[in-house]
Amino acid sequence: TDDVQISIYATPTVSNAGPDQNLCNVNNTTLAGNAVVNGTGNWTLVSGPNVPSITTASSPTSTITGMIAGTYIFRWTISNGVCAASADNVQITIFNLPTVAVAGPNQDLCSITSITLAGNTPAVGSGVWSNISGPNTPTITIPSNPTSTVTGMIDGVYVFEWTISNGVCASSFSDVTVTSYNLPTVVD
Repeated sequence: TDDVQISIYATPTVSNAGPDQNLCNVNNTTLAGNAVVNGTGNWTLVSGPNVPSITTASSPTSTITGMIAGTYIFRWTISNGVCAASADNVQITIFNLPTVAVAGPNQDLCSITSITLAGNTPAVGSGVWSNISGPNTPTITIPSNPTSTVTGMIDGVYVFEWTISNGVCASSFSDVTVTSYNLPTVVD
């Protein structure tokens, strides 16, 4: 006599790695893979700026620690015996806090039609100028340039705002007041 063993495996649960995550200034997160009904699950790092630690690779909701700013791809793979595995990826992006915005010193000028702004250059993120208030709506030549020119001004008080943003992090704001005084009346 001789025996033979025949194993029939159920198709593994369809993998779902969960929604992509966009995070600000953190070094860890919790994954959100689906629960496994048939088979076993395993998290692996596909790509990223460093190699963080997957706390419990077999848990669909494992934590990840030791992350730095950048974009990571993690794969949730569910396998069962000889059946084709099911895999799904999740993208996790971590943004650094933006550079603190500095719009530059207030400017008091005499009857001008254009100025040069004096914002700081962002080391992290990108900046944009906006006109908050004023007697008219002048043209900011290059809104993303920290030292953009502004044209089409008339006499009065303007407030310009320099905003530096980076991903989902809270933006940093700074205002500058520019005052253009009328020429005095000619004495006679």
